[in-house]
Amino acid sequence: MRRVCCLASIVIVLLLSFGCVNSKTVPQGGDRTMETAQLWNLDEYPLNVFMGVSAPYSTTEKEIAEALYNCARSIAINEGLQVTSKLVSESSSNGLLSFATDGSALYSEKDVRIILERLELLEVRNAGREGVVIIASDPVKNAMARPYKQKFDSDGKPTWVHQLPTIDGYLVAVGETLGYAFVRDSLEASDVLAAEALIEKSSAAITESKSYAMNIESEGSLGKGSYFQEGVLQVASGTLDGFVILARWYDSSNNHYYSLAASRKPATQK
Repeated sequence: MRRVCCLASIVIVLLLSFGCVNSKTVPQGGDRTMETAQLWNLDEYPLNVFMGVSAPYSTTEKEIAEALYNCARSIAINEGLQVTSKLVSESSSNGLLSFATDGSALYSEKDVRIILERLELLEVRNAGREGVVIIASDPVKNAMARPYKQKFDSDGKPTWVHQLPTIDGYLVAVGETLGYAFVRDSLEASDVLAAEALIEKSSAAITESKSYAMNIESEGSLGKGSYFQEGVLQVASGTLDGFVILARWYDSSNNHYYSLAASRKPATQK
């Protein structure tokens, strides 16, 4: 374990002396689902250990720098994440029914640099053509046991993907997304969707609902026509305390990414 005082120092030390940390390359070319399961598994680490993922770059320096930054960002998010989740549902007199969702997740960017200076590097996991995965601890946080460790079914799939676990003192949710070009972006998308699901469960969230209605006129090959459309806009917003990704999973059969997320329950929520 080695504490380094700035991002540049960390990168230089890693490149010159990989023996100072635990580094490993996850075998490529086999079962993609199982490869990623090894890459992202933090079950044996305490709760003050976080992961950072990079996109593929032309140099190892760039990959490590981005992975370190994303690891520090995960810690900043753990300290407070402001989330807004929006849902629009519409129905019309011609029988159409549609849904649309949108959301955002904001954290304190200025804290990331401070966190970078105190990271303690534990592992560098080489993901081959998909960049690197950095595992690092935050010595400021208590090294508590993780509140949940994965269980797997007979097919090797984690049970939380199809059955949400119950964890005392935590709100729990799963985010799911279709894969993007880069694994990094896919994981970030599923993380944000999990955060949106959590804020919708939180009693501390502020929830608003607005209804609207309109008459829409149209003209086509069959002549003019009109139909009535109405909808509801629902918005939930609030801050998640102690937001953490407990596990991730990639299903190669459908190119879907999953994030199991948790945040501490508000004091007023049972």
